[in-house]
Amino acid sequence: MQISGHGKPDYLAKILLGIQGADGVSAKPLPPQGGHQDRVQISDRAKEIQRIKALADQPDAAREERIAQISRSVDAGTYTVSGKHVADALIRQTLTDAVL
Repeated sequence: MQISGHGKPDYLAKILLGIQGADGVSAKPLPPQGGHQDRVQISDRAKEIQRIKALADQPDAAREERIAQISRSVDAGTYTVSGKHVADALIRQTLTDAVL
């Protein structure tokens, strides 16, 4: 993301901190100096990250069914876990964390 343009720092402080002007009225927006306006440009990479995050946030029916199945097994007392599966998952997670 790239932000360009220059605003008055004291104006920004007034907005963020809610400081009022000397006349007791809320501060009014000041026009940009030098005719420049602030702009925000989102890079292609940031757009791609937003797209991937939106996909990841979508519900996954197969995963939800698997979680429900495991929950039923735990509640029934029939859920068993192989030590090998746990070790494999721990190693896989550790390697993934190291790469990311």
